[in-house]
Amino acid sequence: MTTIAIANQKGGCGKTTTAINLAACLGRRHRRVLLMDMDPQGHASLGLGRRCEEAPGLYEVFMQDLPLAEVILPDVAAGVDLAPATISLAAVEHLLSDLPRRERQLVMHLAPLAASYDFVIIDCPPSLGLLSFNALRAADLVLIPVEMSIFSLDGIERLRETIDLLAEKYELDIPVKVLPTLVDYRPRFSRDALESLARGYADDLLDIPIHFTVRLKEAAAKGVPIIDHHPASPACHDYQALAEHILRRYGAPSRDGRETPVRHVPAGAPVPDAVPRDRQPGASAASAAVPAQEVTLVFRGLGTRNIKIAGDFNDWRPDGDVATEFHDGALKKVLRVKPGTYQYRLIIDGHWREDPTNPRRVTNEFGELNSVLEVAAGPARMSA
Repeated sequence: MTTIAIANQKGGCGKTTTAINLAACLGRRHRRVLLMDMDPQGHASLGLGRRCEEAPGLYEVFMQDLPLAEVILPDVAAGVDLAPATISLAAVEHLLSDLPRRERQLVMHLAPLAASYDFVIIDCPPSLGLLSFNALRAADLVLIPVEMSIFSLDGIERLRETIDLLAEKYELDIPVKVLPTLVDYRPRFSRDALESLARGYADDLLDIPIHFTVRLKEAAAKGVPIIDHHPASPACHDYQALAEHILRRYGAPSRDGRETPVRHVPAGAPVPDAVPRDRQPGASAASAAVPAQEVTLVFRGLGTRNIKIAGDFNDWRPDGDVATEFHDGALKKVLRVKPGTYQYRLIIDGHWREDPTNPRRVTNEFGELNSVLEVAAGPARMSA
């Protein structure tokens, strides 16, 4: 049994989202997973559609009123069981301080379940108290999700110091990996933050950044993991790649002998849909029958050849699935898309901006301008 603690004292970093979706993706790979909600806010439980205010949970376990096996909710997702939390868990911090081996309580509670699960995923509380120490003490791996902000980058070092102190005190080897989350490649700050992570944590940084997408919020609101809500989203593919990385590292064999192949896409590569867009639930037969077509955007007079394009048509990856050609003094960007309306931006000499030659623009959520590309049925060639 491999125990993974997902920890970061900084809120809004995708900690609970990562716990839920990593557990679900491992479950889909035919492993048995126990998701432990050790955050008194109970967000991992809520994110899987479980309101557990009146149900026994980890509070009763730590108070030794019930064994862990008796509070587990089975099959909250395919292959995933849940040990729920309620707000009463916040009181455990004080009560644990009076117990012998207070930092080993979770290790002892998990021991009888070692044969029942391949993975234990712990959604740690946002504070570094005894609950977090218990989770870190039990962990075979600590995963630190980091969203693209200066506050999250600063929080990594504080958490690393705590982990190093525990490892030294108990003579443990606790591997730590940093996972970039909620990554939006459009703002320059996000790209700068990723570069800072790569420089500062080259040995510990996972090359599996999790895309920012509203689909993750939709899934949480519906109480299901992203793999059930929208398997074609880039974030779903990212979490599947993370699950594959964990399986390669820890090698738990499938319990029924079956495997679900997952393709890994390294950072910077185009992200393919896990399910083709024209085969997603709700797609009409008419839309499925419409083929993608070649669209050529021609640029002249921009004073440089260092131009890339990113938009809705390639998951905002600069020049992802885009061919570049030079002919008669013009730069051409060739892509294949279905008829429809797409927003995009250019990256000119490393700077993201709207297309200066396209008057059709809309304001995006960052207060910047996106250019608009309208693709009609039939051959398309646009000059810019």
